[in-house]
This record gives sequence, structure tokens and C-alpha cells, in this order.
Amino acid sequence: MSFRSSSVTGSITWNDDMLIEILLWLPTKSLTRFKLVSKHWLSLISAPQFSRLHTLRHLKLQPSLILHMHASQFFYFHPLVDGAKLIPYHFTIPNPKILTSCNGLLLLQSDYPQKDYYVYNPTTKQSKKFSLTNNDHKYTSVLGLNLAFDPSKSPHYKIVCVRGAERSPSSALQYCQIKVYDSNTQSWKLCLEPFIAYITTQFSHGVHWNNAIHWENHPFHHLYFDLDKNVIRSLPYAQTPCPARGEGTACHFHLQESNGHLHHLMIMSELGDKSIAVLELTADYLQWSLKYHDRLGWFQGMFRILNFTSGDSEEMHTLVFHVPGKMTAYKFLDKSFKQFVDLTNQTFYQEDALQFDSRDVHQFCESLAPI
Repeated sequence: MSFRSSSVTGSITWNDDMLIEILLWLPTKSLTRFKLVSKHWLSLISAPQFSRLHTLRHLKLQPSLILHMHASQFFYFHPLVDGAKLIPYHFTIPNPKILTSCNGLLLLQSDYPQKDYYVYNPTTKQSKKFSLTNNDHKYTSVLGLNLAFDPSKSPHYKIVCVRGAERSPSSALQYCQIKVYDSNTQSWKLCLEPFIAYITTQFSHGVHWNNAIHWENHPFHHLYFDLDKNVIRSLPYAQTPCPARGEGTACHFHLQESNGHLHHLMIMSELGDKSIAVLELTADYLQWSLKYHDRLGWFQGMFRILNFTSGDSEEMHTLVFHVPGKMTAYKFLDKSFKQFVDLTNQTFYQEDALQFDSRDVHQFCESLAPI
């Protein structure tokens, strides 16, 4: 598609080209408002080619978060902005459940009035419905749906569906298969021969990195599906580092992509004294390297990792975690704590209870990516 129009003069066409170049540098929120300037601006900003160019120019944005509460309550939250607060977010899809997120897009499930599935852009609020076609009556159970999208390589996304076959009640193993939906061809394809997995293996909440979907299954081996090589393999074992004063117990795990790397986060506890370990997977998939192992101090009760944010400098490496009544950030560089959000004034607050779990938090970058 060309942005030039044969219905205007040469000078105006040149001005359009200059206007487009200026608009490409603006943040997504500004462009959303600028669509209201005129029909012409709406046409320029809504064009698929403009959306792709803008997405490519803003690949290094720090992610924001969408947090899911009970009864389909959602909140928007940017953890690295001063004065950050929870802002109510409303979907255009009825009764949505976020299955996974990937580089600005969400995979949604709506259970009422019937079970439907959507790819959704939370910035533009555009959505596209898709169907789970299945011609194989043996693999009837959907074990997980995951989204693969890398706008730096392609404007098209893929949906990875893991299905399971019926098994005998006494068996600890299950036959599985993987089908992939390609938004470019708008079709499903069987991408892997049937494989065997333990029935306890989790295939939901997969993390996309390096054009592969990675599933956290601690203390067992993590699995990943490589979309390029069409293989499923095990990640190396992530060794739990010992706390400084003793053996301790690992009590919480979190697998996450951040700034082009795959990280494994662990919380260790020794008599209430918490420590955090951040491991990073090497590009050759051979081992996890330990980036941080810091003592966080004494925390009574419950504790959840919400997000790990990294950047090009160590100054940006931040852990966002949740304890009853508040959200707090921990800076690895200077080992400082900062409370971001006080939850005690929220209507959903319950004393001595966690309002969010790690899987209730989905990161995304504001994007005009078309779907």
C-alpha cells in the first residue's frame, strides 16, 4: 500500500509524506487521539502499513501491565512511571479471560454466552475471532493455547494449540499433539508428531522467546516448542541457589521474557527471610546463568512476583512484587525498595490477603500492530 493519493497535488502529497514521518515518531496514545483530528488523519494512522512501520520504530518500549481481578475486573498499570496507579481497563470482548500476552497482543477466551477465542490489541481495542478447528477425534482436550508474535520479524502472529488424547485413569502419561494457526494463511496446521508428556505438565501460560513457546514446570524440566525447527525439547534444569545462611526452601517460581532474554525468577525463604534469584538462559539453550541473588529481608505471610523489568542498563533492572495491601519495586542496582501502589483504599482490598497472583499479570507494549 502506498500513502500517496492520486487525487491531490504533488505539493500536498509531499506534505503527507512529511506528516507520516512525523507521526511515526509519536507515542501510541498520542496517535490514538490524533485519529480524531480529521478523516484524513484517521485514514493515515489506521493504514496497515503505517501501523507496521510505527510498531517497528517502537520495539524497545518498556512494557506496561494488565492485572486481572475476579469478576472480570481489569486494571492497567505501568510499574516504572512515577506516581503509578491502577487504572480500570475495559475490554470490548464480553467476559474475557486473558490466556497469554505477547509483544502488544493478547490471547483472550470468552466463556459467555459461548466459549469463543480472540486475538486482541489492548491499545487499539481491535480484535479478531478465531475457531479451534479439530478433525482428529482422538485429541479432544485443549491443554493450552499460546501466542507467538515478533513484530521485528513479521507482522503476522501464530497461535500454538496443545491438545491431549484421552488416557486411562491409572496412567501418569498422556499423548499430545501441537497445531499452529498462522494469521497469514488463516489456517491451522499439524506441526508435530504426537509426543508423550506427564499429565502434570502445564501447557498454558507459555512464554514466547526466540520464536519458541516455553512452559514453566518446576521442579520438572521446562519444555519448549521451537516453531522454526518444529521440535519440542527440554530446557536445562534451573538450579536453585542456596541462601547465604543456609539451605532454605524455594517457594515461588516465575518464567518471563524481558528485553530480549528469557529469565527464570525464584523466591527462596529461610524462616521468613526472603531472597530472590534471577537466572538468564544462554542463547544456545545450554544453561541458566545467575544474574542476581539478593536478600530481600523479612516478609511475613504471602509474597508474589508480578514482573521483572530489565533494560539496556542495569539501572533499569527492577522486580515488581506484591504483598498484602501494596505493590513494591526492588531495584537490583542499589538494592532499594519503593512502594508503587497502596491497595488498602481499593474496594477489592482484603486484609492479609493477596489480590493478585503472578498469572493474573500480563505485560504488553503499547502498539498499533494490526491483527
